[in-house]
Amino acid sequence: MPGKTVQTETAEAFGRTFIKGNIPEINSVRCLGCRNCVNLCKKLGPNVLDIVDGVAKPVRPQNCIGDGACMLSCPTKAIFLMSKYDPAAPPVAV
Repeated sequence: MPGKTVQTETAEAFGRTFIKGNIPEINSVRCLGCRNCVNLCKKLGPNVLDIVDGVAKPVRPQNCIGDGACMLSCPTKAIFLMSKYDPAAPPVAV
């Protein structure tokens, strides 16, 4: 059975290749607004996240390189998955 070919945009960072297009989904109940993810994302370069109404949100999703560093920085595991970013229908945070 032949496989299907999928074209994706990639990003080079930290000596690795990442698939662009995935953005963090953030559980607003678990998020403490501690800024760990925001500060790390800004320091690493993509600058995707910010605190909005006391909760982290992907405010510049088009910049996300999909490395998942924000997930590792969250002390409450509020960032639990990366979902496909579609400008016409962005994922809704739970």
